[in-house]
Amino acid sequence: MKNITNSNTEIEKSNKLIGYDDLFIKFEKLYLNNRLPKVILLSGDKGIGKSTFIFHFINYILSMNSKIPYDRDSYSINLNNETYKKIIINVEQNFNFLKCEKPNTISIDDIRHLKTKLSKTPLVNTSRFTIIDDIELINLNSANALLKLIEEPSHYDYFFLINNKCNKVIETLISRSLEFKLFLSSEQKKLIFNHLKLHFEIEENFTHNYIKYTSPGNLIKFDPIIKELEITSLNEFDKVSSEILKMFNKTKKDIYINFLLFLIDIKFLELSKKNKNHIYIADIKNKINSLLIRYYKFNLNNINVYNRFRNYLNYVR
Repeated sequence: MKNITNSNTEIEKSNKLIGYDDLFIKFEKLYLNNRLPKVILLSGDKGIGKSTFIFHFINYILSMNSKIPYDRDSYSINLNNETYKKIIINVEQNFNFLKCEKPNTISIDDIRHLKTKLSKTPLVNTSRFTIIDDIELINLNSANALLKLIEEPSHYDYFFLINNKCNKVIETLISRSLEFKLFLSSEQKKLIFNHLKLHFEIEENFTHNYIKYTSPGNLIKFDPIIKELEITSLNEFDKVSSEILKMFNKTKKDIYINFLLFLIDIKFLELSKKNKNHIYIADIKNKINSLLIRYYKFNLNNINVYNRFRNYLNYVR
Protein backbone atom coordinates (compact mmCIF):
# COMPACT_ATOMS: atom_id res chain seq x y z
CA MET A 1 0.00 0.00 0.00
CA LYS A 2 1.18 3.52 -0.80
CA ASN A 3 1.88 4.83 2.68
CA ILE A 4 3.24 8.18 3.77
CA THR A 5 6.83 6.99 3.72
CA ASN A 6 6.44 6.15 0.04
CA SER A 7 5.13 9.57 -0.94
CA ASN A 8 6.94 12.84 -0.35
CA THR A 9 8.51 14.23 2.80
CA GLU A 10 6.15 17.19 2.99
CA ILE A 11 4.21 15.88 5.98
CA GLU A 12 7.39 14.73 7.67
CA LYS A 13 8.72 18.28 7.73
CA SER A 14 5.47 20.14 8.48
CA ASN A 15 5.78 20.03 12.24
CA LYS A 16 4.19 23.47 12.74
CA LEU A 17 0.51 24.13 12.04
CA ILE A 18 -0.48 27.67 11.04
CA GLY A 19 -3.88 29.15 10.24
CA TYR A 20 -6.10 26.31 11.46
CA ASP A 21 -6.53 27.04 15.16
CA ASP A 22 -10.33 27.39 15.00
CA LEU A 23 -10.83 24.22 12.98
CA PHE A 24 -8.49 22.30 15.30
CA ILE A 25 -10.52 23.38 18.32
CA LYS A 26 -13.76 22.38 16.57
CA PHE A 27 -12.45 18.91 15.71
CA GLU A 28 -11.01 18.52 19.20
CA LYS A 29 -14.37 19.23 20.84
CA LEU A 30 -16.19 16.88 18.48
CA TYR A 31 -13.73 14.07 19.15
CA LEU A 32 -13.64 14.47 22.93
CA ASN A 33 -17.45 14.47 22.99
CA ASN A 34 -17.59 11.34 20.76
CA ARG A 35 -19.26 13.33 17.99
CA LEU A 36 -16.51 13.46 15.37
CA PRO A 37 -17.93 12.09 12.09
CA LYS A 38 -16.47 8.77 11.01
CA VAL A 39 -15.92 9.92 7.41
CA ILE A 40 -14.88 13.54 6.78
CA LEU A 41 -14.32 15.16 3.39
CA LEU A 42 -11.95 18.14 3.53
CA SER A 43 -12.32 20.26 0.38
CA GLY A 44 -10.09 23.14 -0.66
CA ASP A 45 -7.36 24.23 -3.05
CA LYS A 46 -4.30 22.03 -3.24
CA GLY A 47 -1.45 23.17 -1.03
CA ILE A 48 -3.42 25.13 1.60
CA GLY A 49 -2.49 22.65 4.34
CA LYS A 50 -5.44 20.25 4.58
CA SER A 51 -3.34 17.10 4.99
CA THR A 52 -0.97 18.94 7.34
CA PHE A 53 -3.93 19.96 9.51
CA ILE A 54 -5.24 16.39 9.68
CA PHE A 55 -1.76 15.02 10.38
CA HIS A 56 -1.41 17.39 13.34
CA PHE A 57 -4.87 16.55 14.66
CA ILE A 58 -4.19 12.81 14.43
CA ASN A 59 -0.83 13.24 16.16
CA TYR A 60 -2.61 15.14 18.94
CA ILE A 61 -5.07 12.28 19.46
CA LEU A 62 -2.60 9.40 19.19
CA SER A 63 0.06 10.98 21.42
CA MET A 64 -2.23 12.09 24.25
CA ASN A 65 -0.74 9.56 26.68
CA SER A 66 2.83 9.75 25.38
CA LYS A 67 5.82 11.05 27.28
CA ILE A 68 6.19 13.73 24.62
CA PRO A 69 2.63 14.57 23.50
CA TYR A 70 1.52 16.97 20.81
CA ASP A 71 2.16 20.59 21.82
CA ARG A 72 -1.41 21.82 21.90
CA ASP A 73 -0.47 25.36 22.94
CA SER A 74 1.79 26.07 19.96
CA TYR A 75 0.14 23.63 17.51
CA SER A 76 3.43 21.90 16.82
CA ILE A 77 4.93 18.40 16.84
CA ASN A 78 8.11 17.68 18.75
CA LEU A 79 10.39 15.70 16.43
CA ASN A 80 11.00 13.30 19.33
CA ASN A 81 7.28 12.57 19.59
CA GLU A 82 6.92 8.76 19.40
CA THR A 83 3.79 8.84 17.24
CA TYR A 84 5.50 11.13 14.75
CA LYS A 85 8.57 8.88 14.54
CA LYS A 86 6.46 5.75 14.09
CA ILE A 87 4.46 7.32 11.26
CA ILE A 88 7.60 8.41 9.45
CA ILE A 89 9.09 4.90 9.50
CA ASN A 90 5.69 3.36 8.72
CA VAL A 91 5.18 1.33 11.90
CA GLU A 92 2.30 3.26 13.48
CA GLN A 93 -0.55 0.72 13.61
CA ASN A 94 -3.26 3.37 13.96
CA PHE A 95 -2.35 5.50 10.96
CA ASN A 96 -2.75 4.89 7.23
CA PHE A 97 -2.06 7.25 4.34
CA LEU A 98 -2.95 6.68 0.69
CA LYS A 99 -2.56 9.08 -2.21
CA CYS A 100 -4.54 9.08 -5.48
CA GLU A 101 -2.29 11.51 -7.37
CA LYS A 102 -0.75 10.36 -10.65
CA PRO A 103 1.34 8.52 -11.69
CA ASN A 104 0.74 6.04 -8.83
CA THR A 105 -3.00 6.10 -8.26
CA ILE A 106 -4.76 3.92 -5.69
CA SER A 107 -5.71 0.49 -6.99
CA ILE A 108 -8.34 -1.98 -5.83
CA ASP A 109 -5.49 -4.03 -4.35
CA ASP A 110 -4.49 -1.02 -2.22
CA ILE A 111 -8.05 -0.80 -0.88
CA ARG A 112 -8.10 -4.55 -0.22
CA HIS A 113 -4.82 -4.30 1.65
CA LEU A 114 -6.26 -1.43 3.71
CA LYS A 115 -9.38 -3.50 4.42
CA THR A 116 -7.22 -6.36 5.70
CA LYS A 117 -5.38 -3.99 8.04
CA LEU A 118 -8.60 -2.46 9.34
CA SER A 119 -10.20 -5.86 9.92
CA LYS A 120 -7.78 -6.37 12.80
CA THR A 121 -8.31 -4.79 16.20
CA PRO A 122 -5.65 -2.15 16.95
CA LEU A 123 -2.86 -3.34 19.24
CA VAL A 124 -3.48 -0.29 21.37
CA ASN A 125 -7.15 0.14 22.22
CA THR A 126 -7.49 3.61 20.71
CA SER A 127 -8.75 5.36 17.60
CA ARG A 128 -7.35 4.50 14.17
CA PHE A 129 -7.12 7.02 11.34
CA THR A 130 -6.90 6.71 7.56
CA ILE A 131 -6.11 9.65 5.27
CA ILE A 132 -6.83 9.37 1.54
CA ASP A 133 -5.36 12.32 -0.35
CA ASP A 134 -6.49 13.55 -3.80
CA ILE A 135 -9.76 11.64 -3.40
CA GLU A 136 -11.15 13.46 -6.46
CA LEU A 137 -8.67 11.50 -8.60
CA ILE A 138 -9.66 8.01 -7.44
CA ASN A 139 -10.93 5.76 -10.23
CA LEU A 140 -14.46 4.34 -10.16
CA ASN A 141 -13.49 0.75 -9.34
CA SER A 142 -11.29 1.78 -6.42
CA ALA A 143 -13.98 4.21 -5.25
CA ASN A 144 -16.56 1.42 -5.18
CA ALA A 145 -14.18 -0.76 -3.16
CA LEU A 146 -13.60 2.13 -0.76
CA LEU A 147 -17.34 2.72 -0.37
CA LYS A 148 -17.78 -0.77 1.05
CA LEU A 149 -15.07 0.03 3.56
CA ILE A 150 -16.40 3.39 4.79
CA GLU A 151 -20.11 2.54 4.85
CA GLU A 152 -19.83 0.77 8.19
CA PRO A 153 -16.58 1.82 9.91
CA SER A 154 -15.63 0.07 13.11
CA HIS A 155 -15.72 1.68 16.53
CA TYR A 156 -12.02 2.49 16.17
CA ASP A 157 -11.89 3.87 12.65
CA TYR A 158 -12.04 7.40 11.22
CA PHE A 159 -11.52 8.32 7.55
CA PHE A 160 -10.34 11.68 6.23
CA LEU A 161 -10.84 12.15 2.49
CA ILE A 162 -8.93 15.12 1.07
CA ASN A 163 -10.43 16.82 -1.98
CA ASN A 164 -8.02 19.14 -3.80
CA LYS A 165 -10.71 20.17 -6.30
CA CYS A 166 -8.72 19.00 -9.35
CA ASN A 167 -11.71 16.97 -10.49
CA LYS A 168 -15.29 16.27 -9.46
CA VAL A 169 -15.55 13.94 -6.46
CA ILE A 170 -17.65 10.83 -7.09
CA GLU A 171 -21.12 11.59 -5.75
CA THR A 172 -21.45 8.41 -3.69
CA LEU A 173 -18.28 9.32 -1.76
CA ILE A 174 -19.70 12.76 -1.00
CA SER A 175 -22.96 11.23 0.21
CA ARG A 176 -21.09 9.02 2.71
CA SER A 177 -19.06 11.94 4.12
CA LEU A 178 -19.49 15.14 6.09
CA GLU A 179 -17.81 17.87 4.05
CA PHE A 180 -15.77 20.75 5.46
CA LYS A 181 -14.87 23.43 2.89
CA LEU A 182 -11.55 25.13 3.71
CA PHE A 183 -9.94 28.28 2.37
CA LEU A 184 -7.25 30.73 3.42
CA SER A 185 -7.36 34.51 3.47
CA SER A 186 -4.57 36.47 1.77
CA GLU A 187 -3.01 37.20 5.14
CA GLN A 188 -3.11 33.54 6.19
CA LYS A 189 -1.49 32.56 2.89
CA LYS A 190 1.35 35.02 3.43
CA LEU A 191 1.85 33.96 7.04
CA ILE A 192 2.00 30.27 6.15
CA PHE A 193 4.22 30.81 3.13
CA ASN A 194 6.71 32.95 5.06
CA HIS A 195 6.98 30.18 7.66
CA LEU A 196 7.43 27.48 5.00
CA LYS A 197 9.93 29.57 3.06
CA LEU A 198 12.08 29.89 6.16
CA HIS A 199 11.65 26.26 7.13
CA PHE A 200 12.54 24.90 3.70
CA GLU A 201 15.20 27.58 3.09
CA ILE A 202 13.56 28.72 -0.14
CA GLU A 203 15.31 31.56 -1.95
CA GLU A 204 13.24 34.50 -3.16
CA ASN A 205 12.05 34.33 -6.78
CA PHE A 206 9.56 36.16 -9.00
CA THR A 207 6.70 33.69 -8.38
CA HIS A 208 6.47 34.67 -4.71
CA ASN A 209 4.80 37.95 -5.69
CA TYR A 210 1.83 36.01 -7.06
CA ILE A 211 0.81 33.89 -4.09
CA LYS A 212 -2.81 35.08 -4.52
CA TYR A 213 -3.00 32.84 -7.62
CA THR A 214 -1.91 29.64 -5.87
CA SER A 215 -1.31 28.22 -2.39
CA PRO A 216 1.65 28.24 0.02
CA GLY A 217 2.18 24.51 -0.43
CA ASN A 218 2.22 24.79 -4.21
CA LEU A 219 4.79 27.59 -4.18
CA ILE A 220 7.08 25.40 -2.09
CA LYS A 221 6.62 22.48 -4.52
CA PHE A 222 7.25 24.75 -7.52
CA ASP A 223 10.67 25.78 -6.22
CA PRO A 224 12.58 22.63 -7.34
CA ILE A 225 11.11 23.01 -10.85
CA ILE A 226 12.18 26.65 -11.00
CA LYS A 227 15.71 25.65 -10.01
CA GLU A 228 15.80 22.60 -12.29
CA LEU A 229 14.71 24.56 -15.36
CA GLU A 230 16.57 27.74 -14.28
CA ILE A 231 13.48 29.93 -14.67
CA THR A 232 14.10 33.52 -13.61
CA SER A 233 11.20 35.25 -15.36
CA LEU A 234 8.52 34.74 -18.01
CA ASN A 235 10.48 36.55 -20.73
CA GLU A 236 10.95 33.26 -22.60
CA PHE A 237 7.49 31.89 -21.94
CA ASP A 238 7.40 29.64 -25.03
CA LYS A 239 10.63 27.91 -24.03
CA VAL A 240 9.60 27.60 -20.38
CA SER A 241 6.21 26.14 -21.33
CA SER A 242 7.81 23.63 -23.69
CA GLU A 243 10.23 22.41 -21.02
CA ILE A 244 7.45 22.02 -18.44
CA LEU A 245 5.28 20.03 -20.87
CA LYS A 246 8.25 17.79 -21.67
CA MET A 247 8.79 17.13 -17.96
CA PHE A 248 5.14 16.23 -17.49
CA ASN A 249 5.21 13.95 -20.53
CA LYS A 250 8.26 12.22 -19.06
CA THR A 251 7.11 11.89 -15.42
CA LYS A 252 3.28 12.19 -15.58
CA LYS A 253 3.47 14.14 -12.33
CA ASP A 254 0.60 16.55 -11.66
CA ILE A 255 2.91 19.20 -10.26
CA TYR A 256 4.18 20.17 -13.73
CA ILE A 257 0.69 20.84 -15.07
CA ASN A 258 -0.21 22.74 -11.89
CA PHE A 259 2.94 24.82 -12.24
CA LEU A 260 2.24 25.67 -15.88
CA LEU A 261 -1.37 26.64 -15.08
CA PHE A 262 0.00 28.96 -12.38
CA LEU A 263 2.49 30.55 -14.81
CA ILE A 264 -0.33 31.02 -17.31
CA ASP A 265 -2.25 32.99 -14.66
CA ILE A 266 0.76 35.28 -14.26
CA LYS A 267 1.38 35.57 -17.99
CA PHE A 268 -2.21 36.48 -18.79
CA LEU A 269 -2.30 38.96 -15.95
CA GLU A 270 0.55 40.79 -17.72
CA LEU A 271 -1.19 40.46 -21.10
CA SER A 272 -4.44 41.89 -19.75
CA LYS A 273 -2.56 45.02 -18.64
CA LYS A 274 -1.35 45.58 -22.20
CA ASN A 275 -4.52 44.60 -24.06
CA LYS A 276 -7.80 46.32 -23.19
CA ASN A 277 -9.88 43.54 -24.76
CA HIS A 278 -10.11 41.59 -21.51
CA ILE A 279 -12.89 39.29 -22.72
CA TYR A 280 -10.76 38.14 -25.65
CA ILE A 281 -7.74 37.60 -23.38
CA ALA A 282 -9.86 35.60 -20.91
CA ASP A 283 -11.27 33.46 -23.74
CA ILE A 284 -7.79 32.50 -24.98
CA LYS A 285 -6.66 31.74 -21.45
CA ASN A 286 -9.67 29.46 -20.89
CA LYS A 287 -8.91 27.61 -24.13
CA ILE A 288 -5.30 27.04 -23.04
CA ASN A 289 -6.37 25.84 -19.60
CA SER A 290 -8.91 23.46 -21.14
CA LEU A 291 -6.23 22.13 -23.49
CA LEU A 292 -3.86 21.42 -20.60
CA ILE A 293 -6.54 19.75 -18.49
CA ARG A 294 -7.48 17.47 -21.42
CA TYR A 295 -3.79 16.75 -21.96
CA TYR A 296 -3.52 15.72 -18.32
CA LYS A 297 -6.66 13.58 -18.31
CA PHE A 298 -6.45 11.89 -21.70
CA ASN A 299 -2.70 11.64 -22.37
CA LEU A 300 -2.84 13.59 -25.65
CA ASN A 301 0.08 13.79 -28.05
CA ASN A 302 2.73 16.08 -26.54
CA ILE A 303 3.80 17.73 -29.84
CA ASN A 304 0.22 18.44 -30.93
CA VAL A 305 -0.61 19.94 -27.56
CA TYR A 306 2.43 22.20 -27.59
CA ASN A 307 1.72 23.37 -31.16
CA ARG A 308 -1.85 24.28 -30.24
CA PHE A 309 -0.55 25.93 -27.07
CA ARG A 310 1.81 28.14 -29.11
CA ASN A 311 -0.94 28.98 -31.61
CA TYR A 312 -3.19 30.21 -28.83
CA LEU A 313 -0.37 32.36 -27.46
CA ASN A 314 0.21 33.87 -30.89
CA TYR A 315 -3.36 35.20 -30.86
CA VAL A 316 -2.58 37.48 -27.92
CA ARG A 317 0.93 38.70 -28.70
